[in-house]
Amino acid sequence: MDIRALAVKVAAKHNTTNPFCIAEELGFIVVFAPLVDMRGYQQRARKRNIIYINSDLDEQQQRLVCAHELAHHFIHRGMNRIFMDHSTLFITQKYENEAHHFALELIYPDDDLQPFLTRPITDAAAYMGVPLPLAEYRMSTVEPTFFSHHIEC
Repeated sequence: MDIRALAVKVAAKHNTTNPFCIAEELGFIVVFAPLVDMRGYQQRARKRNIIYINSDLDEQQQRLVCAHELAHHFIHRGMNRIFMDHSTLFITQKYENEAHHFALELIYPDDDLQPFLTRPITDAAAYMGVPLPLAEYRMSTVEPTFFSHHIEC
């Protein structure tokens, strides 16, 4: 699955990179609550999709969590991570990495990240609010934009 292409498709379909707007358009209920030892999770109950987000996180982190949970909806629909962690031998980190990648591709389009192509990766990580490995991943997928300058005579 091409996670980047999916994120671009979702943003184009909903005409936004804001995960809260996308969740609303999809009919998700988003609940902010002080979650213990958890940034967020999603569930389906009574035919409704619900995303729970830790209310103790700052706004940037809440956006990342919302996008991450949307990724699970789009990419891993029907999987139960808690069940897989406790009752199977599946390695769930692969699914978490895919969700992280989707979130970064959705929230931070290439145009927004162009200035960071010539700056230290720590600047990009700080801007996106993510650890270095995730910033390295996202910056490795940015397609540089080259502008030609026309000089009027």
